[in-house]
Amino acid sequence: MSDGTFLLSLIGQIEFLDVMAPANASYHFKYEFYTGPDWKVIGGLETGLSQVANVINNNDKVVFNFPIDVQFKSTNPFGWPQMVLTVYKEMTLEGYGRTHVPIKPGLHQLEVNLARPKASSLLGYIGSFFGYQPELLQPKILASTDGNNLIRMENSGKALLSFYVVSQGFLRLGYDFGHTTKD
Repeated sequence: MSDGTFLLSLIGQIEFLDVMAPANASYHFKYEFYTGPDWKVIGGLETGLSQVANVINNNDKVVFNFPIDVQFKSTNPFGWPQMVLTVYKEMTLEGYGRTHVPIKPGLHQLEVNLARPKASSLLGYIGSFFGYQPELLQPKILASTDGNNLIRMENSGKALLSFYVVSQGFLRLGYDFGHTTKD
């Protein structure tokens, strides 16, 4: 690989959601990876939809253990991959979460905070009494800074993700991840 490119592989799973889950509720999520213009997916799935997970007892964790496997190729670290989660309880939005793919190779456990948009108008507040939940038309806006300061959000839980990150070609191109410390 002497063409000035590097590879990044992400293998792992979305383990569970930690939300205020009522008994007999059903949850599912959608994930999407967003990258800069120089990045290309060369293997695996860039987007996916999980199975439905049912909650048995109040406030149980919603366990998915949903596998993620994706490989990227790029010539430029600008636009480092980000994952955006969209979580639903039945057919109602429960929240959005966003995280960057870790830079350092190895095993990473990430806690991703979930948040849902708050109503921003009188009509939105009235609609919330009838079960309406505001949603983003394009969740990928969360992967950029464009207009994020205009979105009012409220916390709705967190998701736990576990990933192995494997990279190739970074050192040859002069990129350094820093020193690795042993615990």
